[in-house]
Amino acid sequence: MTGMTTRRDFLRVLGIGGALTIFPGLFAACADTGNYREIAGPGSGNAIRIDFADGDIAVLQFAYLIEQLESDFHRQVVASFASSTLSPTERSVLADIASHDAIHREVLKTLLGVNASFTLTPAYDNVDMNDRASVLRTATALKELSVGAYNGLAQYLTDANTVLLFGKIVSVEARHAAAIRDLIDPRSGNFASLAFDDALGPDAIRSIVQRYVVDRIVLAAPSAMFVQGPNGSGSPS
Repeated sequence: MTGMTTRRDFLRVLGIGGALTIFPGLFAACADTGNYREIAGPGSGNAIRIDFADGDIAVLQFAYLIEQLESDFHRQVVASFASSTLSPTERSVLADIASHDAIHREVLKTLLGVNASFTLTPAYDNVDMNDRASVLRTATALKELSVGAYNGLAQYLTDANTVLLFGKIVSVEARHAAAIRDLIDPRSGNFASLAFDDALGPDAIRSIVQRYVVDRIVLAAPSAMFVQGPNGSGSPS
């Protein structure tokens, strides 16, 4: 992957349409195709510690953690296309989502630099990658997690450039969620059930992520202050 040495380099690349060209190995990263059903269950592995005393770095690490999970899930979905019950249209949509999630992951990894030293080990114990309903149900859950997480975590950021980045990512994540909902229930109002999306606090995010990850996610010094906003049902714990 082509490196970016300054924040200016990063923002320049983020702002151009050819962002894909800087990540030639998107799907090579985290590309272990082993059967995760054979490994230990969620929360039983080594600790991944995110310390909110580190400010924006911790928030970015949390986002990077989520994008690792999402990109791994969709990579496995794509890898299972040959034996899955997904339709050709559904496969096309999910393949595009997999590409976007991999880009998000690599952008966050680049921005974090040495602070992106951890790699998740997912555990999809209750997911059948060959079954359409199971895949779409899990894809929806992960997208709702992502949207709620970016909405909730943005309030802890102090750098305007990072707020901008979160806004650019969460808008795409919400489009993903709407597209998957439309695959499940086409041409219905299910694409957006509320006028305002949820915002999730750190503890709520950790709890949901932990369902899919062998590593034990540990939060240090999370802020007690959390603003939910209108019409949401999430909470900080």
